[in-house]
Amino acid sequence: MERFTDTAPSPPRAVVIASLARVRAHRDELAKKYLLRLIERTSLDEIHALPIERVSRELPRLIGDVLEVATQETVPPDLATDLRLHAGFLVELRAQASDPVAALMADCTALQGVLIEALAASSSEVPELLPAAVAALADACAQLQTAVVDTYLQHHARELERQALTDPLTGLWNVRYMRRQLQYLVDLYHRYEQPFAVLVLDINGLKQVNDSYGHQVGDRALAQVALALRRSVRVVDTAARIGGDEFCVLAPNQVSSAGAVLAERLTAAIAREVTDPEPGLLSASIGVASCPEHGTQADALLAAADQAMYEAKAAGEPVAVASASAGDEALPPRDRAPERPAPRGRPAARSGRDTAPGDRQEGGDEGPEPPGGPRPARPRR
Repeated sequence: MERFTDTAPSPPRAVVIASLARVRAHRDELAKKYLLRLIERTSLDEIHALPIERVSRELPRLIGDVLEVATQETVPPDLATDLRLHAGFLVELRAQASDPVAALMADCTALQGVLIEALAASSSEVPELLPAAVAALADACAQLQTAVVDTYLQHHARELERQALTDPLTGLWNVRYMRRQLQYLVDLYHRYEQPFAVLVLDINGLKQVNDSYGHQVGDRALAQVALALRRSVRVVDTAARIGGDEFCVLAPNQVSSAGAVLAERLTAAIAREVTDPEPGLLSASIGVASCPEHGTQADALLAAADQAMYEAKAAGEPVAVASASAGDEALPPRDRAPERPAPRGRPAARSGRDTAPGDRQEGGDEGPEPPGGPRPARPRR
């Protein structure tokens, strides 16, 4: 006896693929429709901030990727990667939104609506193809939503990490990142005997500028100091603000003589480029120490460079190189020594600094890996 069912057979996948391919052929037109939908619910300020050139380039590719995924029984890894890369432009479109993740999901939903509308028109001759094609398209758009949100979260995490390691006033690295990089260089020395120089800078005259012109002008002067440092150091060097008027530069593969040349260049750049509020009001005193000449541990090197900076300031000279180190067993003394000696291996904190060079910090292992790959393990002593 013949059995009858009310369920219509599913359309052949090849026919569904052909229907999706017709939609893909009009992806430039679909991109325009999607962009119009996006603009309809976007503020004028956001529209002005849109990266138009990239939108016009990436939108057709993104739509093509979505439709390509929708035609696959199993998604090849390279297609999933391409979809993730091309979806990144949605992150830029919504980077300034108050609720970026929700806005990104809405963008994906709008894209899906445009595609389904076009798919319905292309499937009008064979209406029974529409459910299967829409289901395939929905799966592809779900992958798009996952890719976009993952991209946003990665972008957001990197931005938070950057903010945690930079000085908000100058844009230079902060003391936490500087200490991580210093320890990284120390570890490199212990493993590969790679020397490096440490420069500690103190800006002279900042208090007078703050008192006479106000702290806002003083902040602008500090920003100019930071710009002068950034322009004068190498790409591999680390320039950081470590206190109110104090900066530090770490120079890999440099001995003390080369560090002194760099210090002379920095003092000249600061004198030349810092003109707010008036040229010549600010100058720099710089102390130079190097590994291994003045120590092979982070605290000892910072203390030696710091002491040399005080000696330069006392002598009225722009630059001073640390005296021969007694090794890591004894840190250089300070002009302003505390009543009780500082613990061995840790110099006393100076007033006016956010974090003293010798002070260990909680959470010092946070933040991105330093350039050059993972940090080598610290050797046993």
